Amino acid sequence: MSVEHTGVDVVVVGGGIAGASGAANLAANGLSVVLLEKQETYQDIVRGEWIAPWGLREAQILGVEDAFGVGGAWEIREWTQWDETVAPAEAETVDMTRFVPGVGGPMSFPHHTVCELMAEQAEESGATVVMGAQRATVTAGLHPEVRYTHQGEDHLIRPRMVIGATGRGCTVGRQVGVSMATSVHHWGGGLRVSGLDDWPMDVQAMGTEDDKMFMVFPQGDGVARLYINFPTANRERYRGAEGMSRFIADFELACLPDRGKAVYAAAEPLGPLKLWPSVAMFPEQPIVMDGVVLVGDEAGNADTVLGTGLSCSLRDTRAVCEVLTGGDDWSPGAFDAYLAERKFRMERLHFGADIIAKLHCEFGPEAAARRRRVRALMADNFAASVTGLLNMVPPEDVPDFGFSEFFAERLFRETV
Repeated sequence: MSVEHTGVDVVVVGGGIAGASGAANLAANGLSVVLLEKQETYQDIVRGEWIAPWGLREAQILGVEDAFGVGGAWEIREWTQWDETVAPAEAETVDMTRFVPGVGGPMSFPHHTVCELMAEQAEESGATVVMGAQRATVTAGLHPEVRYTHQGEDHLIRPRMVIGATGRGCTVGRQVGVSMATSVHHWGGGLRVSGLDDWPMDVQAMGTEDDKMFMVFPQGDGVARLYINFPTANRERYRGAEGMSRFIADFELACLPDRGKAVYAAAEPLGPLKLWPSVAMFPEQPIVMDGVVLVGDEAGNADTVLGTGLSCSLRDTRAVCEVLTGGDDWSPGAFDAYLAERKFRMERLHFGADIIAKLHCEFGPEAAARRRRVRALMADNFAASVTGLLNMVPPEDVPDFGFSEFFAERLFRETV
C-alpha cells in the first residue's frame, strides 16, 4: 500500500538551485507544492558555486536572492586572466561590477548552504519539503504520477504538473523518455579549501599553464573553491590516496604571483575532491510534455567551463514558474515561449563554451601559441573579446556577431 497525497498542484523532483528556487516561488504564489530531495541533509557534493550577474537578476525576480546573501555568497569584483604566455604582472584584470546595473559582480558561495536556505524558504511559504525521498519515479501524462519512498514507506502523488530538476543525472528526463546527446572536451575537478588568507578575496583567478586550466573562486574569509580542468587522457591524475595533495600542489604555477604560494602552500581542504567529465548535453526529445517540464541541467547544458549553469537554471525556473502562476493553461503549448527562448539561449551558450574550451582548455605548444595570438587580437580590437560577455550579461544581450562562424574563424586563424 502507498500513502496517497491529494490536492497537490506541483511536485518538484530535485532540491538543487533550480528545484528549490522553483518550489519557493510557486509556494509563495499560492500553489500547493511538494519538493522531493534524495539527500537526507544537504552536503557538499561539489556543484557549481559561481553565479553570473544575469543569474543573480533571475534570483531577484524569483524572490530567492536572500538565500544567496544569508547563505554566504561573496561578491567577486575582479577577474584576472593569468596565462603561461604572459608574465604575472601583465595579466589582464576586468572589473566585473559594471555589467548588470543594480546587481554588482558575480557571486561565489557554498552551494549546499544556499540550497538548504531555499528549501527552508519554500517550506516557510507553504511547500512540503521531503528530504531523503528515495527512488522517485515519474510517469508523464494528462494525469502524471510521482512515486517515491520515504523512511521505508511508499508514497504516491498525482499532481497537475511535475518539474524535473535532478541535474546532470537526468533522472526524471530518462524516466519520461528524454535522452541526451553528449560531448566531452576535457575533465575537471573541484575542491573547497580554507587558509587562503593571503589571496585577495575580491579577485577570481582563471588561467592556463602546462596541461591545466585552473580557477580560484573566493568565498570570503580565506575560503575558496579551487577548480582544475585537464585533458581527458589524464582523468586518473587526481585519483587515489594522494590525489587531493596533488590537486593542491598543482596550483604552484609560474604564471601566478609568487608562483601561487598563497594557494598551494596554504590551502586546507574543507570538503571532498570531486572529478568529472565536462559534459555538454543536448536533449534529443522535447523537454516539455503532458504533465512534465524539465529545467536546469536536466534539460541540457553547456560545457561547465563557461560558468553559466546556475544562471541558466534560474532562468529556466523563472520562465516555468511564470507559466504555472500566470494562468490555468499548463498544457505543453503554454511553454512554447520557454522552449523558444531556451533554444536560442543554449545555442549561444554552446557556441561560446566551445570557443572558451578551445582557447583555455587545450594544452601544449600549439595551444599556447593560439592563446598568444588571440590575446594580441583582443588587445588590438576589443570586439574580439565579445564571447567573454556571456559570463556577465544575458546571452540575448551579447552582440550577434559573436556567434558567427566568421567570428570564430577570425579569432582562431593562424595569423593576426
